[in-house]
Amino acid sequence: MSSLEEARAEIQRIDRNIVDLIKKRTELAEKVLESKRKSGLPINDEAQNKVVLERAVDNAIEFNLDTNPVRSIFKILIEMSIEHQQELSGKGKFP
Repeated sequence: MSSLEEARAEIQRIDRNIVDLIKKRTELAEKVLESKRKSGLPINDEAQNKVVLERAVDNAIEFNLDTNPVRSIFKILIEMSIEHQQELSGKGKFP
C-alpha cells in the first residue's frame, strides 16, 4: 500500500470515528432535554451555546487549529442538538 493510500485509509477511519462521536453527542440530547425540562430551561440555551463555542475555540487554540472553521463546526453540532431536542419534544421540523 502506498503512503497516499495509507493516509487515505487513516483519514477514512478518523472520519468514521468523527461520525460515531457526532452520533453519541446527538444521543445525549435526550438526557439534556430531560434536565432542561426539570430545570425549566428552554431547548435553545444561548448561555450554554456560548460556553460550548468558547470551549471549542479554546481547544482549537490549544491544538493550533484555525478557530473559525472549528467554531463553524460546533455551531452545526449545536444546531443538530437543538433540532434533535425539538424532535424529541414534538416540536421538530420533521414529523
